[in-house]
Amino acid sequence: MRWTNALALSVFLYAVHGYDLAANLETPLRFSNPSSGTSVEGKAACVSGKIAVTASASNTKLLLKSPASQPELTQTTVDMAQAGSDYMQRVTSGGPNPVSGTFQIYSQLCVPNNDTAASKVQTLQFLSHGGTLDHTYWNFAPGYSYVDAAAAAGYATFIYDRLGTGLSDHPDPNQVVQAALQVEIAHALIQGLRKVRVQGKGVQKVVGVGHSAGSALTLGVVGKYLRDFDGLVFTGISASVEGVAIAQISFNLLPAPLDPSGRFRGLDNGYLTQGNVAQDFQFPFYRYPEYDLRKLLTFGSVVRPQPGFTGPVDVVLGQYDNVFCSGNCSYPADQAQAFVTALFPASLHKGTYLQPRAGHLIAQHYTANQGFAHSLKFLKDSGL
Repeated sequence: MRWTNALALSVFLYAVHGYDLAANLETPLRFSNPSSGTSVEGKAACVSGKIAVTASASNTKLLLKSPASQPELTQTTVDMAQAGSDYMQRVTSGGPNPVSGTFQIYSQLCVPNNDTAASKVQTLQFLSHGGTLDHTYWNFAPGYSYVDAAAAAGYATFIYDRLGTGLSDHPDPNQVVQAALQVEIAHALIQGLRKVRVQGKGVQKVVGVGHSAGSALTLGVVGKYLRDFDGLVFTGISASVEGVAIAQISFNLLPAPLDPSGRFRGLDNGYLTQGNVAQDFQFPFYRYPEYDLRKLLTFGSVVRPQPGFTGPVDVVLGQYDNVFCSGNCSYPADQAQAFVTALFPASLHKGTYLQPRAGHLIAQHYTANQGFAHSLKFLKDSGL
């Protein structure tokens, strides 16, 4: 894996209000057409742009084609949710499929937006978003920004659009954009981030933080590259998958090129987006009335126990998560506790939290900062 074809940040001169990022940040990551700015609350100074990452993986030959129409996609969703369905076994029985390439990954690297806090940075958090989201989940709006909360607590953060999402490349959605390749891309980025220096001081530790499908991806990285992360924070995931099928139906998925807005024209029909009415978001993601309607946002093969990981692990779930708890994360027992106990038996420091009055997208409920505060305190208490 290697970085290719872009301007090195170390020779890109600019200043961000409140903190001279260029003068104080060294990194092997190379951003094309980089831009500077701050997080939504101004607590972090950030550089953004696309990073070219070369990676290879052994994907799975999927025995399917992109849906030709909305009815075909709807029927596929129904087939997946049908009792006794063998749909997943059938479509994933094609055997190994080696893939490789160089992919443009949209990324944003942030540090605390003042000299004193930036000079004390020791830990960087690698944030992976959920399945129907992009990098903005972590830096959404004032009061709903994990990037800002982390910066205020003294952490650097790295957010990005996974391959096939947001502003990153969109290759073949069926045969290329799969969990195995996503793991390799994440690993390559993490290796570069471990060499970041802020005000001449190297980053000492990297914490993997994921939400939903991003948590599954983080698990996948731990499974293959045990030493990539020094600590873990999982949100929006549990050991229970009973509610996932119903949640998938409630997404009201449609082939992205058919979205009425026209913003996804030119993409393959294998790229999907959600419907465009409030109900399509409320059922799977939000707990009424604990969210602001004006702020709605328009990987099972890698989820397995990781007995070799001994570092700190924190798990946060919304109290009423419909996707991974069927609407009640306390039934039949605390689902966050069940997850961390089952998947990380050797972890020496475990934490859990059921965020009050929150659904699946915990960062976009009124109690978001309670969840942020819990995880950041857990990391501090763990020496990270």
